[in-house]
Amino acid sequence: MNIRHDARFFGILNRQLHNYINVAFKALDLDYWECIFIVNLYENEGINQERLSTMLLMDKSITAKTINSLVKKGFVIRKVCETDKRAKNLYISDKGKEYKEHIFSLIENWFDYISGGIDKETQEFVLNKLRIMAEKARDADFAELVSNS
Repeated sequence: MNIRHDARFFGILNRQLHNYINVAFKALDLDYWECIFIVNLYENEGINQERLSTMLLMDKSITAKTINSLVKKGFVIRKVCETDKRAKNLYISDKGKEYKEHIFSLIENWFDYISGGIDKETQEFVLNKLRIMAEKARDADFAELVSNS
C-alpha cells in the first residue's frame, strides 16, 4: 500500500459522489447536502437539529441552512419537542416519505455502479472497514495526531 499515492482515491470518490448526487437528485430539487441530511433523517427521525449536526460533524449554521431549505421544499417538518418546549425535532413530511424509496434507489444505483465487478463478500468487507475508519475519524484528536508526526 502506498498511502502517499492512494490517498487521492478518497478525494475522487467524494467528488464523484457529490457530482452524482447533484445530477441524480436534480429532478427532486435536492442538492448534495440536502440529500445527505434527508437520508440521515430517514434513519433518525425525531432527532433535533443540534444532535443531527453533531452526528454528521457539520457546522450548526450549515445544518440550519440545509434544514430550512428541506422544510421550505416540503421534505421535512419541525415539531416542538414534547419534553423541552424550546427544542424542535425534525420529521420527514409526507412528501419526504413519498420519495424515500426513490432516494435510496438512486444511492444504491451509485454504489452498485462503483462496486460493479466486486463480489458481495468483498463489498461488505470494504464497507465494514470504511465504517471503522469513519468512526475513528469522527473521534480524531487533530492536535495529538499532528504532534505525533
